[in-house]
Amino acid sequence: MNRHPKLPTSLVLICLWFLLGNCYFNPLVQPIVNPEVEEGTEAVPFLGIAAVLSGSKILITGQVVNANGSAVANGTLTILSRTNQESGLANTITLDGGGRFYQSFSIGETAIKVFDQSGTELFTFKLSITGQGIASLAETSVAGAGVINIEFYMEGSIPAYIDIASTSPIVEGTTFTTWPTYLYISFSENLEVPSNMQSFLDANVITNPTIPLIGTNSDITNNILTIYNSGVGAIGPNTYTFGSGIKSTSGKSLKPRTLTFLCQPSCNGS
Repeated sequence: MNRHPKLPTSLVLICLWFLLGNCYFNPLVQPIVNPEVEEGTEAVPFLGIAAVLSGSKILITGQVVNANGSAVANGTLTILSRTNQESGLANTITLDGGGRFYQSFSIGETAIKVFDQSGTELFTFKLSITGQGIASLAETSVAGAGVINIEFYMEGSIPAYIDIASTSPIVEGTTFTTWPTYLYISFSENLEVPSNMQSFLDANVITNPTIPLIGTNSDITNNILTIYNSGVGAIGPNTYTFGSGIKSTSGKSLKPRTLTFLCQPSCNGS
């Protein structure tokens, strides 16, 4: 009669203890109990979100404009509410001559009421900040009005800009029937006068559709750029994009901006 060899009970228990009791260190089960997290996957976003929601304050500059694209020059912003309260944040902000502010905001939504220089209420808007480099106009009580050219900056490194304050005789947000021969662009500071006006216009004022701009009939006087349009704009939207090569006498550059003018079907030259 054959007898099956038997292992001592104590030896079996020791083996089971080694395999199960120390499974954390067993290479077969290690990936299950201690899965690796690759760099750049879940760990980093969660840490980033935690850092954002920890109550960081962010420095922002932007230009506040009305429905016609004109700057709310020397106006005032009053903070109505914040989703993330932080100590040391201002509740009243004064705008400069170009409607620009330089201010600290908290992560989340900030509701803001806008007043002109005389104290008349103009509109309200919400600024949404979801993280460094991510900010937007969440809503506005008046179509076309709000904050544009939002930019983040570091403390001690404040960007200095000039801005377009207003346009005449046509403005953004309205349609017109007569295309102006001269377009007047007012800036927040006096402008540097270029040595060659035609080269200046060609490099810094781009139109779409193309409208010939004549340098010999154009001019800069103090803070006003007068542009001579030798052609008539197209029916519908016409854009003028103004570049950073436009500078003030103090050396500040223009924050680039595109203006859109709408010409009605009956539009013609003046």
